[in-house]
Amino acid sequence: MEVEVKIKATADELFSLLMDSVKHDVEQATGQDISLEELVSGYTYKKKLTNKLGKEANATSVLTKIEKPHIYEAEFTSGRGVNRIAYQLDPIEDGYLNVIYREEYEPVNKTAEINFKIVNFFYKRSTRKRMTRLIHMMEAHIQNEKDGT
Repeated sequence: MEVEVKIKATADELFSLLMDSVKHDVEQATGQDISLEELVSGYTYKKKLTNKLGKEANATSVLTKIEKPHIYEAEFTSGRGVNRIAYQLDPIEDGYLNVIYREEYEPVNKTAEINFKIVNFFYKRSTRKRMTRLIHMMEAHIQNEKDGT
């Protein structure tokens, strides 16, 4: 699945917000304080993931590609398969940014693959809407920070 959204923000602003969120996620999952400088390509930690049906699974999270301020990619491996997410931040004009969000899932076996295709058929549209809303919420947060509200 891929979502592409144009927002009023810079790559530095959005990347910083993403990395703050990742830092918070790592600290919640591990119970340890970390610095933003530690969040580099290859950084690995364990966490619990919840799927679209509400089932929890232990996962290994790997920051697979961190290229400040343009690319953030991560991979979450559990007993059910591998989830990959990516944000690509491309400046397009003064103060505007094209955000491309990608998400993919690689199931562990054929049964999981068939199940995913069925579930994805029903959830794909809502997932796209949710991600578009999330990106616009990040844009609003950045604007509020600039405005001091």
